[in-house]
Amino acid sequence: MVTEKKLDFWIKHNLNVLFIGEKGIGKSAIVIDAFERNKLRWKYYSTPTLDPYIDVIGIPRELKDKDGNSYLDLLKPREWQDDAVEAVFFDEFNRGHKKIRNAVLELIQFKSINGRKFKNLRFIWAAVNPSDSARKYNVEELDDAQLDRFQIHVKLPYKPDSSYFAAKFEDKGRAAIEWWNKIDEKLKHLVSPRRLDYALEHYKR
Repeated sequence: MVTEKKLDFWIKHNLNVLFIGEKGIGKSAIVIDAFERNKLRWKYYSTPTLDPYIDVIGIPRELKDKDGNSYLDLLKPREWQDDAVEAVFFDEFNRGHKKIRNAVLELIQFKSINGRKFKNLRFIWAAVNPSDSARKYNVEELDDAQLDRFQIHVKLPYKPDSSYFAAKFEDKGRAAIEWWNKIDEKLKHLVSPRRLDYALEHYKR
């Protein structure tokens, strides 16, 4: 599992990171915890729900100059209009429509939209399920240009995080990890780390 030390190093050095891993292993939780721990001003996007114009680029609106001549400008979401965001997390990045991924190429590489630079935006992180997995995922394969914009590619192992389960569930968490490690591979993919978490949560009630 990726360490806090590595996560903090990538944040310190403003590196774009792509997290690649099977379902239910805590990719989103790892990113959010790192952002919160470093006290960043950050924005979360569930990529499949995004509209490239409403959520990122902006929607056209009519304005008038001092002489009364009309022109179009883009009305951006508040966080982009105010240039307040330091970090962005695109969750489920390869489940988003191709037009979404194309719309944010400039944002990922140059930290700008249509040439407008966001001075406070430091880096972009994203999480994906692998497109070449034996598991069935309804995802798109990222092209080379999209992949190339992330300096770091992290392939996360398919296993529960023992420190997380021990901290959250104590002895029951450690016992659950021990049980999971002994079951066969087919069953492990039916009982993902997330589902193991669900089961222990239900057991606590």
